[in-house]
Amino acid sequence: MKKAVCAGINNYPGSTNDLQGCVNDAKDWSNLLQLNGFETKIILDKQATRANLLTELENLITNAAAEDVIVFTYSGHGTNVIDTSGDEEDSYDEALYVYDGIILDDELRAVIQKAKPGVHLVIISDSCFSGTVTRVSPTGIPRYIKTDEIPPHFKLKKKLLSEEDMIEILLSGCDDDEYSYDAYINDRWNGAFSANAISLIQNKLTYIEFYSALRELLPSREYPQTPQLEGSTVNKNRLLFETDSLVPLPEPEPEPEPEPDKSWFSKYWWVIALIILTLLIIYWLVK
Repeated sequence: MKKAVCAGINNYPGSTNDLQGCVNDAKDWSNLLQLNGFETKIILDKQATRANLLTELENLITNAAAEDVIVFTYSGHGTNVIDTSGDEEDSYDEALYVYDGIILDDELRAVIQKAKPGVHLVIISDSCFSGTVTRVSPTGIPRYIKTDEIPPHFKLKKKLLSEEDMIEILLSGCDDDEYSYDAYINDRWNGAFSANAISLIQNKLTYIEFYSALRELLPSREYPQTPQLEGSTVNKNRLLFETDSLVPLPEPEPEPEPEPDKSWFSKYWWVIALIILTLLIIYWLVK
């Protein structure tokens, strides 16, 4: 089974931070995935509520069995909020800023952990997860909405899951201290990340090969955002949107065999020869 949910939010009610490329992103990801054999569902604008997105993501994950491939894409605003669940005073949570509220990264993790063993889950996020002041590209709009007033001295102190322990593959549009941009590319609005990523995806390409090609395009002068690929080494070496065709990891080069141990005589024969020669010279001199 191959299924995907593609969400995009341009319209943020009561806000002056509407976007223009997120609905196009959702439709473009859906079209691409359909070409790769996926059954897709598109969730746009007012449908993309907190409750609806969490329900759709949970249904997508819990209904998948081993060897199924499931994909969740999100294009819209991101934000961060001061952490109230941890012990650190100076920490904050990353969050999706959806149509009627926010979805914390902790909540996403709780749903992701419900995946059955063997399910191949891909999360694609084209949004900002940063409160850092950054230079806005003159040709783009940052996908970020400020919520909590986070003091400048606050630092991100998250207990991050090891990549090797991740169930999912995560493709994100930027690092955790950068913006993702709404961009006008090829006469239409898209996310800078989504537009470039979709242009590169081909059959028979692994995630790591795709990511290497993507980093040739981003960050750029116009869009100073650094896409991220996170997940286990095994999953990164899978073919895009496949589970049953792992690309074998390269075999480690064999270590050179140690030289056979040489005897003392074979190592130091020249010393013995030098001593004998010296003794012969002395003998002939005193004779």
